[in-house]
Amino acid sequence: MPLLVVVPLGLALLLNRSFPGRTFFRAVYFAPYVLGVAVIGLLWRFLLDANLGLVNRIAGVLGLPADTPWVTSTPWAWVSLVGVTVWWTSGFNAVIYLAGLQDIPQELYEAAKVDGASTWERFRHVTLPGLRPVLLFVITTTVLASANVFGQSFLITQGAPGTETRTVVWFIVEEGLRDNDAGRAAAMSIVFALMLAVVSIANFRLFRYRED
Repeated sequence: MPLLVVVPLGLALLLNRSFPGRTFFRAVYFAPYVLGVAVIGLLWRFLLDANLGLVNRIAGVLGLPADTPWVTSTPWAWVSLVGVTVWWTSGFNAVIYLAGLQDIPQELYEAAKVDGASTWERFRHVTLPGLRPVLLFVITTTVLASANVFGQSFLITQGAPGTETRTVVWFIVEEGLRDNDAGRAAAMSIVFALMLAVVSIANFRLFRYRED
């Protein structure tokens, strides 16, 4: 989740600058998000295959280990899941950040620059406060989406090795559909939803406290 908050923010800051081809790069970074999880899962399952995958082939050409078990061994399985998820969904958060950046008045940056504020100080005292409502939205939705990950682990690692990459949602699905225990699955779903609600409320209260 931290990567899905920080990486898109960095992309948005870069894409908010004026440079040739800016619209093209905006489209490129957002493009993966329009693909469904089934497409993403099957695509990366093939690319990350230890024997036939393109990732290991490229690694071999670059002189790196060409037999990395990306989907069958830890920690590589988790590295794969996190990397694929960040690549797939960063574009959405970057677009949200970009919209928030464009709503911050340029006069604030100019005034801070006249006062001698450095780039970091302008980011800390102008950009971040201006993005506070956007950060609230991004962090909340990212927490909920990260907690509900299912398709990536189901299709890419298939829970391997063993059940190391099996997620909470996967466990609930197995209880309800494979083991035909709908009551227990429903109870776990309710508890899980309440936990996420508590996290979301805490996030809202934290940001409201900072605003005060």
